Amino acid sequence: MVIYYICNVISYLIWIYSILLVIDAITSWLPFLANSVVGRLLNKIIDPYLNLFRRGPIGKLAFSTGIDISPVIGIFILYIIQDLIQNLSYKFI
Repeated sequence: MVIYYICNVISYLIWIYSILLVIDAITSWLPFLANSVVGRLLNKIIDPYLNLFRRGPIGKLAFSTGIDISPVIGIFILYIIQDLIQNLSYKFI
């Protein structure tokens, strides 16, 4: 039963992080928000995760087109992980 609650907390934290990814992507479009205290704090929280996807072929594609798709890929990966954790938690009910 404890594992069920731990999985639910992890799933909830992944959901919050996904929301932060969306907020960070929106603030990157608005320079006055990206350079604010909140924008810099979000960058410190989000950029280490997104840098995993900015390297390699995805990063080269974003550099050549000027469109950074790493937040979309990051959210997709987080949702896959969240789904796996929720499926795991249902086995411990």
